Amino acid sequence: MAVARATRRLLLSKRGYPDPFRLQLVTGDTYFPNAPPVALAGSNTNGQGRNGHVVGPAKVKNIRFLDAHAYVAPGSGVEIQSPANTMTWQRAAEKLTGVNTPVRSLYAGGNTGVTNPGEIILTDPVAGMEWDADTTNYSGFYRTVPLVTDTMSSVTNNGVGSQGLRTTGGSQLLRAGGGVLNNSGTSAGPACPPAMVLGIPYVPMACVIGVLDSIGYFKDDTNTSSTQGFFARAMRSVNGHCFPWHKQGIDANKIQNQMVAVAPVQKLLWPYVTDIFIQLGTNDIAASADLATMKARFTDLAAYARSIVGPYGCYLRVHASSIIPRGTLTGAQNTVRNDYNAWLAAKADGLLDKYHDIIAEAGDYTTYPNDEIHPGSTPHANMAAKVSAGMVPYVDPYFEARLAA
Repeated sequence: MAVARATRRLLLSKRGYPDPFRLQLVTGDTYFPNAPPVALAGSNTNGQGRNGHVVGPAKVKNIRFLDAHAYVAPGSGVEIQSPANTMTWQRAAEKLTGVNTPVRSLYAGGNTGVTNPGEIILTDPVAGMEWDADTTNYSGFYRTVPLVTDTMSSVTNNGVGSQGLRTTGGSQLLRAGGGVLNNSGTSAGPACPPAMVLGIPYVPMACVIGVLDSIGYFKDDTNTSSTQGFFARAMRSVNGHCFPWHKQGIDANKIQNQMVAVAPVQKLLWPYVTDIFIQLGTNDIAASADLATMKARFTDLAAYARSIVGPYGCYLRVHASSIIPRGTLTGAQNTVRNDYNAWLAAKADGLLDKYHDIIAEAGDYTTYPNDEIHPGSTPHANMAAKVSAGMVPYVDPYFEARLAA
């Protein structure tokens, strides 16, 4: 199987390296919804806000926003196709270089799009707008629900310039001059960034999805526009540039709950990236999964990733980080952890492109601030530095294809 994949990669690599022409993830600060749907307060049926996104190391065109009508449940990581009601979406893009003039996103030529539970929705390309490399630009959202008792999806992270509010007021997506929304007379609401900001870069640019639990997501790190756990910290600066990134995860998540058959909506986003980063595993071991089970669960994700042809005609590259020590594991569970890490370090039977060993950087679990499971901010920064350095060759989306050639 590994030989066949290597041969297919070689064949792909010999086709040459054309200019990008397929849609892909082009910014950081994008997330699969991961908080319980938020009820609208009072008489509100509208939610709106804006969120910043840092572009990767290439200028991008054909900007499109993707949203998902599902969420990853806190405390389990189970994918749930909720809210149960329909949602009507509007999106706009703001370019913060030059004159800040928001431009509405259309849905099949119309101003709005509607989703049902379990669906994703993709805007048309934003007319006349391109975002420069290494700049921060904004997405705006305006969503309506049928009844005041209905709910909206949300995200737990505080990204760049996050703003959200619940209101009876009209859309401010095209407000004159752009900038912060006027939330006078409204109540607080979730700042729900798009699940993905897609586009076509002018030069090849890699991008990554992180499949994460609480350690990867940010628990016990600060939740700011420059932190959010070691995965986001790392991808914010790889060789001095944002490595466009998207998070799929939440606390207590397991590989078991992210397997292909049980998390189908999240998998719809995988073809838009070049790399998958799997940090999950510690909660599977804590639930007493043996080594064979751990291997099978990882193989389910990794083999699926390596079956997907990404934006550059290459199969997705697979990364994994080590499962760090924790004080709550038994001796038998630690044996599984060590053996599983060793299997990952040996490239997981040919399924893994890059193993990121962060055990030393995670530090002594007896020093963790709130429990013996979750590192504090300093270890998160150390782990991020290790992962960032390891990602440098993968800035080239053809890196593995060139090696195969």
